[in-house]
Formats: sequence, C-alpha cells, structure tokens
Amino acid sequence: MNPPPQQAPQPPAPRRRPYGSVRLPAPLTVTPSEPRPAAAAARRWYGPRIALPPLSISTLRRNG
Repeated sequence: MNPPPQQAPQPPAPRRRPYGSVRLPAPLTVTPSEPRPAAAAARRWYGPRIALPPLSISTLRRNG
C-alpha cells in the first residue's frame, strides 16, 4: 500500500471570539475610578415571613 500524500502544515486558524464580542481598532486605556465611600454591609431582613400562594399556569394565563 502507498502511504497517504504528505500535506503542507496548515497556518494557525484565527481564534473564534465569543458571540456578541466586538473587535476594537485599538486597545482601551483604563482610567482610574474614584474611590467609593464605604457602604454599609448588606443586612438580611428578619421580619415576619409572608406566605404566598403557589402560582399555577392557569392563574398566570388569567392575569396576563
């Protein structure tokens, strides 16, 4: 049997960009942002729990 013919090495293909990405003509320069004031820590609400009725497809269709 004859060996398969040798092929020339292919040039590297360009990498695919993620969907929705935009190719920019030049790199963006990063501007330093102003420091933000120290915000209060996020707190959890510990009030009474309100029971909500379960929603069904018919309820959503009726009100929609």
